[in-house]
Amino acid sequence: MTEAETNPEVTAASAIWAVEQVAGELRETYLAVAAATVLLERVGAGCAHPAIKLARRSGEDALDLAGDAESQISDGVRRLRVAADHRETVTVGGLVEALDGVRSRLGATADRIGRLPDRVTVAGRQLLDAAPDDHPAAADAVRQWRRAAEQLALMAESLTAAVDALSTYTCGLSGMGGPR
Repeated sequence: MTEAETNPEVTAASAIWAVEQVAGELRETYLAVAAATVLLERVGAGCAHPAIKLARRSGEDALDLAGDAESQISDGVRRLRVAADHRETVTVGGLVEALDGVRSRLGATADRIGRLPDRVTVAGRQLLDAAPDDHPAAADAVRQWRRAAEQLALMAESLTAAVDALSTYTCGLSGMGGPR
């Protein structure tokens, strides 16, 4: 046996690395299941069939279980690190770096979401241009799409506010003054 196979610190570090990879994959699949569950909710709206109800419940249960599993994994890793006296020291620079990463992701999402209202509005105009004047379903759809576009714009504003708040906070932490 090699030292890596018998050294408890190396073995623990390897196990921690492996389980952190699982946690990362779990977070990615959580998002995929959440998206699929939302889609199922949309397409199955109003459907009382037991199979659809079971699929909805099962998706929601899967999300709850995934969240719990991720928490358990993270807590186990933290406990191992504390027991091994490998406490992660949080530095101001490390905190700023982590928050800047979050800010960057939120900013990219805000930009992406911010472009959607115009696309929904254009699709609504196209529908109205193509539909006969007395087509009530088209008019109803366009009204709903306008509301959706308004909600998407509010979502983008909310994300932008989060980005601005994080910028202000991290600039204050790092002593750089105003928002970046």
